[in-house]
Amino acid sequence: MGVTTSFPLAPGFPAAQTTSPDGDWLLGQLREVLDLTSRAAVRRLDPAFWQPRPGSTFRDELANTEVDVHGAPWGPQEPTMAFEMAQLSMLAVEDYLTGIRKLLEPPFPPPAPKLGSAVLCRSALESAGFAFWLMDPQLTVRQRVARTYLVLWDENKTALKNAKAGAPPNIAQAQADLSTLITRIDDLGLARAPKPLSVSGETLPSKTERVTALLAGKVSGGHEVVYSLYSAVAHGEMTGILSRRLAGGWTITPRQLTQNVELAVVAFGQLQQRLCLGGMGSAPDEVANQLWEHNVGRRLLAVRRRLA
Repeated sequence: MGVTTSFPLAPGFPAAQTTSPDGDWLLGQLREVLDLTSRAAVRRLDPAFWQPRPGSTFRDELANTEVDVHGAPWGPQEPTMAFEMAQLSMLAVEDYLTGIRKLLEPPFPPPAPKLGSAVLCRSALESAGFAFWLMDPQLTVRQRVARTYLVLWDENKTALKNAKAGAPPNIAQAQADLSTLITRIDDLGLARAPKPLSVSGETLPSKTERVTALLAGKVSGGHEVVYSLYSAVAHGEMTGILSRRLAGGWTITPRQLTQNVELAVVAFGQLQQRLCLGGMGSAPDEVANQLWEHNVGRRLLAVRRRLA
């Protein structure tokens, strides 16, 4: 899984274990990186962060002048739903970061777990990629609300499908929920189409497309390939599992371990930046963001120099 990011990646050695003195130091540095990022993510879960700044894109959306087909104002409720979804995604990203951190916490049988951090990294990328797509500051309020209802429509359709497949007592409720949602979409005056699923011209991008957009500009290389390789590990595909089969046996190289941590950290950083640019937090480029990136980058640079 070779990529180049704005943070320097350690080159790694095929037979290197993470239980040598250098390995202990590496794990310590990566734990510090994850601690710094988890604390930053927790701060982003503070309700005060989610109150858009005056004059920002997100604040203007709360004061939108849209009306539904009955002439009733949309009000702040509709765009707020997107903000709430993004907040849940940030919660998930923080949890995945914490999970990776726990996998790097001794004691554990040597070496460190080989596959778990890659799976959690992929989950962080997906959660951040979803919110990154939803909270694009270039969207109009109508487009953002359309994306919100598009996601809800897709998930309600899935809930009905699951009920029909394995939970017959829940079918009636799932049908009622879907019907209520469709009525609301129509009342808002948002055009919809079933194939492909779309609301007001907005369609659902694939997870690969979302992650590609998330990493663009921050990670150089084949973004689709990066995501595909991580998905192979998560899905138990042989290409993913065998990526940990090296000449010295089953292991994870310093480069692989560092990359897992770094990409999860990048996922948080990209989402944080997009939210701040749109209007969350105290400024588009908060000093706290700069300090976090500096401190994380400094530690990853130290990893690179040690392993070079």
